[in-house]
Amino acid sequence: MRALALEREPSALIFDLDSTLYTNKEYAAFQEEVLVERLGRELGLGPGGAEARIASLRAQRAAAGQGRTSLGTLFAALGVDIATSVRWREECIDPGRWLSRDERLDRALSLLEREFRLALVTNNPRLVGRKSLQALGVDVRFEIIVGLDDTMSSKPSPRPFEEAARRLELQPALCASIGDRADVDLAPAMSLGMGALLVDGVEDVYALPSFLAGRFGKPLAETANP
Repeated sequence: MRALALEREPSALIFDLDSTLYTNKEYAAFQEEVLVERLGRELGLGPGGAEARIASLRAQRAAAGQGRTSLGTLFAALGVDIATSVRWREECIDPGRWLSRDERLDRALSLLEREFRLALVTNNPRLVGRKSLQALGVDVRFEIIVGLDDTMSSKPSPRPFEEAARRLELQPALCASIGDRADVDLAPAMSLGMGALLVDGVEDVYALPSFLAGRFGKPLAETANP
């Protein structure tokens, strides 16, 4: 875990979902595979043709010195609008098949919510985000969820972070983003003046209460890592 920007204690923590609140490489791979397969079917390209189109777009961005972007943005470049991406994700992704209750995560978040307001920003639709939190058993810990359908913009656009701060009724400088991808989850938040914490996965989130307590000199009543 590494603080890229965290000079002041935030009032709210804005979490990424995939590979941050859970670690499941197979599920992460499935989410892209099933959507690319759907793209290939809808455009008549077949799975291989769709994969080739996506790979080509990514190569073009890399050659132009552009950073990573979301799958939704790549789909939009192929003529699939964000509203269609939202519908495909809601139809194709069932978090309950892949995720299960995580008591350690719930314990860590229960400690964090004593000191901070908790929000989620995900590139999946809000419905998929909510189902994911429910599968993990932590949905009651989050005050708001901002999904792809709320702004019709994917991270690394700063718009989802702006919307989260707006709903929390906080200035961005009073928020901190927590995620596993510096360029997608943290850089756009930092551009708004938010704090930023880079994590390697859910194991780091388990340790987050102790990390923040030590950084800001606040004792914890209990530990999140029994």
